[in-house]
Amino acid sequence: MKIMFIHKNYPAQFGRLAVWLAQHGWDVTFATARKDVKSSQLKIVQFHEHRAPSAKTHHYLIGTERAVISGQGLLRTALALEKQGYRPDVVVAHSGWGVGFFVKDIWPETKYVQYAEWYYTYPYADHTPHTHPRSWPDESAKARTRNTPFWLDFSAADATVCPTKYQATQFPEKLQHNISVLNDGFDTQTHCPAPRDTEFLEKCGIPKDAELVTYIARGMEPARGFPEVMQAIERLQKTRPKLHAVIIADDRVAYGPKPSGKSWKNHMLDTLDLDLARLHFVGLVPRPVMIKFLQATGAHLYLSSPFVLSWSFVESMACGAPIVAARSAPVEEFMIDGESGLLVNPYVTNEVVHAVEDLLEDPEYSQRLGAAARKEIVEKYDSERTIYPRHAKFYYDLVASPGINEMIAPDEIAETSQSARRRLG
Repeated sequence: MKIMFIHKNYPAQFGRLAVWLAQHGWDVTFATARKDVKSSQLKIVQFHEHRAPSAKTHHYLIGTERAVISGQGLLRTALALEKQGYRPDVVVAHSGWGVGFFVKDIWPETKYVQYAEWYYTYPYADHTPHTHPRSWPDESAKARTRNTPFWLDFSAADATVCPTKYQATQFPEKLQHNISVLNDGFDTQTHCPAPRDTEFLEKCGIPKDAELVTYIARGMEPARGFPEVMQAIERLQKTRPKLHAVIIADDRVAYGPKPSGKSWKNHMLDTLDLDLARLHFVGLVPRPVMIKFLQATGAHLYLSSPFVLSWSFVESMACGAPIVAARSAPVEEFMIDGESGLLVNPYVTNEVVHAVEDLLEDPEYSQRLGAAARKEIVEKYDSERTIYPRHAKFYYDLVASPGINEMIAPDEIAETSQSARRRLG
């Protein structure tokens, strides 16, 4: 089996899966726009955008024009590979960036799998009380047009996959029966419980007997619950003198609108009464460091608005961390309130604070929740034992099929094309 993964970044969602397939005898190529990428196990090919979108392009369509330019970049790379005799059996491309637009034009017999991560709707799913009202109908029209790259991919794809049920339900209902839910998978050997490393914590300025609260995100923004986390920390610091909080994030906005003035970090520091000696902003850290914090935490806060579920949330479950999370559809797909974590209304500070206190004051209860969280991820989402074999089977079945789109409901994972055809009559 020859398979090509396409993503502007590397390794992104496909890197570990690509290596696993290569280790199991597949001929794997990874096409990326990222430069200076090397791999001893994969064939890496680069593509690039030859220009930026025009300044005269309608602002609804700038993203679409950028996607077409990215698609052109991949097209040129694919043409060079075709001339060398390369023809993949399967191509998997991240949808929305345009990188897979022209796969079927170069390799019409190749099975094209569209990895569909998010469909934009209005009002926005990740709306928060901090979000300023946006102009309607302009924003509604922009959101609808923003999905154009997805539709172009869908028109050519032999199958469409989505990593979670919640993400699949964001797509128009008439498309959902064409989407297969196929999770990304998680490394539960690397992300695992371990005794608290007090020496490591002391080097970070955290006493060995500290009560530790953690937060992880790419940025500090309302979409990922940063203001609510800071409000809870303020309250907890006033009543718990041993409490320290670690914020693993960059001082930027990764999702949602940018603040008009100060960054969200500076805004919260200016408006709240926080003990900075017990508040540790560590930025983005190497994975082993992140895991050490998760292994040591007494309460990990995940107060994200409904959106693409953060990998760090599932990784914290795999580490056996006791978690206080926002009660929302993406979270409830993975976590059961009172069994594998505590779910709260993130905008009611009392709820968040009381849940954290419940965990800190009852270590046995916290350990029980953390163990149940890890069990859930190990049994259902372990990459090498469960998820990657499902991907391999999905691709094999797709190549073996006569070319119909896979008609698989979001709650069915990697069903064979033969049984799908039987169900459709």
